[in-house]
Amino acid sequence: MCVEPSHHDGDEPWYEEALVPVEGRLFPPRFRINMWCAATKVEMCVAVAIEQGGFTEPENAISVTGVFSGVEKDRVRAAARKLALPLALATMPEDTFEQRPHGWKWVVAGWSPGIPMLTGSTDRDQIVLLKELRRRCGPNWWSLHLPRIEKTADIVWEAPADWSTRRVITKLVCPTTHVRRTQAYADLKVAREIGLLPPLEDTKVL
Repeated sequence: MCVEPSHHDGDEPWYEEALVPVEGRLFPPRFRINMWCAATKVEMCVAVAIEQGGFTEPENAISVTGVFSGVEKDRVRAAARKLALPLALATMPEDTFEQRPHGWKWVVAGWSPGIPMLTGSTDRDQIVLLKELRRRCGPNWWSLHLPRIEKTADIVWEAPADWSTRRVITKLVCPTTHVRRTQAYADLKVAREIGLLPPLEDTKVL
C-alpha cells in the first residue's frame, strides 16, 4: 500500500488551521490522503477530520476506484476504516506536516505503510500508536471511550485540590469508571490532550 497527500478544490481553508495533538503526534484537523494498492489496483481517497481526539469521515468521504459493485466498495471502505487508515496514520513520517504561522503544509510526497510491517522494522512505538489509532478510528471511540474520558475529566475537576493524582485515580476515577489504574491514567492523558483538562503543568492536581 502507498499513501500520498491529496488536494481538492475547496479544501484551501483547511490549510489555515493549526495542527492538533493525537497520541503525541501532530495532525491537521482536516486533511485528505490517497491510498492505493499496486497488487489489487484499488485506490481510495479518504477525507479525515479530527474531533475530540477521534478520527471521523464526513458522509461519502471515502471514494473508491478499481472495484465496480457497490458491495465491493462497501467492503473496501470498511477495511479502510478498520486497518488501512489507522496503518497509514501510524506510519506517517514524523515530519509529514509542518506548522506555519498561518496554518500548515504537507512536507512529504508520500510513504509506504506496508514496508515496515513486511520487513519487521516496525518499532514498538509505532505498534502502540497503531493500536491507539485503530481505537480512535472506530465507532467505540464515540460510544464507549470518549464518554469515559469525559467522566474522568469531570472527576478530576471536582477532586480536592490537595489530593495527588494517584489518590484521585485510585479513590475516585477507578471506582466510578470501572477501569484499572493504567487505563485511568491513559484516559487522563487523553483528557488533557483534547482540552477537557488543562495541561499538566497548569493543573492544581499534581
